Formats: sequence, structure tokens, C-alpha cells
Amino acid sequence: MNRFLFFIVVWLMAGFATFILPSAAVALTFQFDRAAPGVKEFVDSYIQYTVKGTPVSSFLPPVFYMVTPRSERETVVVAKIKNLDKDKAISNLLSNLAGSAPKQVKGPKGKTIFYNPAPQNSKLSAYLTWGDWLFLSGSPDRLVALLKNAKTPEAVVTPKQAFFSDGLQKTAGIRFWADNEKGELTALIRENQQRSIIPMVKDPNQIRRLSGVFLLGPQKKIVAQATAIPVKSQYRTALKKELETTLETARRLLEIFKVPSRGNVKEKGSLLSIFVSIDDYQFGQPGLFKRSPATVSPKTL
Repeated sequence: MNRFLFFIVVWLMAGFATFILPSAAVALTFQFDRAAPGVKEFVDSYIQYTVKGTPVSSFLPPVFYMVTPRSERETVVVAKIKNLDKDKAISNLLSNLAGSAPKQVKGPKGKTIFYNPAPQNSKLSAYLTWGDWLFLSGSPDRLVALLKNAKTPEAVVTPKQAFFSDGLQKTAGIRFWADNEKGELTALIRENQQRSIIPMVKDPNQIRRLSGVFLLGPQKKIVAQATAIPVKSQYRTALKKELETTLETARRLLEIFKVPSRGNVKEKGSLLSIFVSIDDYQFGQPGLFKRSPATVSPKTL
């Protein structure tokens, strides 16, 4: 199952962190805490970034981030690691990631980006360290684009102050926040519209921002709670109907395979409140919600 698409179907719901620094402009940021119930199993299922066959997440601290500016291809894995320069496991990871003859290029803030000039891994082949922070990506250009306007490494994974007013709980194993200030989220949604059999928002530009949380367990159950903030109040009702269509189509698809799910969208003042529950989030991997000749069409549901 496409990772971003799965998150959208479960809306797929963005985090609400207790930070105060300004964030860089990116479409979607996920924060994972593997110490929370069920998160390790979820990460093992969906965060399939590997180096020489080993999951990168196994080298990272319990809390780490995935930042996606405008396209899934641009996703950067981010983590704060105490005594980063002395961590032997991380050193081995970076050596394997960059290859036996890594090249280097000057990155933002005078930092050096190391990268594999002939990468075997299209997802991760470049890295940069900034203080205790580690940034992993598929190319030097993606790291430059993400970090060039960041005043501090923390700012890259810090939600804007506006997300503090969205009414979601502050602690969860998985949290996300999504900004559409410069059309970043619009670009990401439209990229996925082309390969999804589930209808998405027709005009993503009507969305100002999203934020939400995932709650996991028992077993493979996932509950998502999120808020969507429209750019203008007059878009709220239309967005509500489109999100309801998205959730209902997903529910019917899952019902065919006897996977219980439910969801709803409610108007609460200036925002939309979204709830989704799926009893088995692993069902249907890897392509239940992707377009293919053999996939169920929404028209038949």
C-alpha cells in the first residue's frame, strides 16, 4: 500500500507537537515515537527505508521524523541523536549509505553533504549532520532544498504556532502536521491523485493546513483523529463532503475484504474534525488503494 496514500485515507492525520520554534515550509511532517504502544510494529510495516537490507529506523532513537516537502521522492528522514559523532552504529550506517567512495558537496549553513555518486538505493543515498541532528535523503539536492531556509535544525521538524489551536491531544505515538502555505500540500496530494482509486479533494488549494494523531492497538487497529483548516470558511462545507466521500469509498473497499472500519467528518467552528478507525491497518499491502488494471474501481462500489 502506498505509504502517503494510506496516511491520506486515514487522513490521515497530523501531529501536534509541543515546540515553539518556527518550521520550514514543507507539505507534510510525521513524528514517530517507537516507545509508544504499537508504533514499532507500524514503523516496521510502513517505514520501509533500508540501507543494505537493514531498516534505517532500527539505528535511530525512538523519536524520529519524516519530512516531505512537495513529493514523496523528496522525503527526508530526520532524527536527533545524542553524541552523534561518537555513535558507532550510526557511523556504520552512514558509511554503508554513502558507499565506499563517497563524494561531498557544500550544503546549507556551511555543512557538508556526503553522498553516493552511484547509489543502489533510490530512497537514501545522501546525508548531512548538523549538531546532534541527522538528515538522510535520496540526493544532495533534496537536502539543500529542505535546509537552505532553516535557521536551526530543530526548525525543520517544528510545527508552526498555528497548529497549537487545532484542538488535538499533544501526545501520541504518531503525530503529523501539513502546511499548504505555498501549495506544498497541494502538490503532494495531486501527485497521489493520479494513482489512487479513492477520490481525494478535487481542489487541494482550498486546504490551509492539517494536523492529527494516530493511536495504535490493540493488535493492528489504528484510530486517526485530525483537523482540516480551510483557506476560507465558504470552502468548509464542500471540503466536508469530499472528505466524507474519501472515507466512505475506503470503508466500502475494506468491507469487501471483511476489514471493519468507520469514519466521519464534522464541522466544528472554523475547522473540520475527522475521525477514522480501521481494525487491521496491514490488510491489503502493498496495493489495495492504488490504481492498477486488477484493482477494484470506485464506480463498482
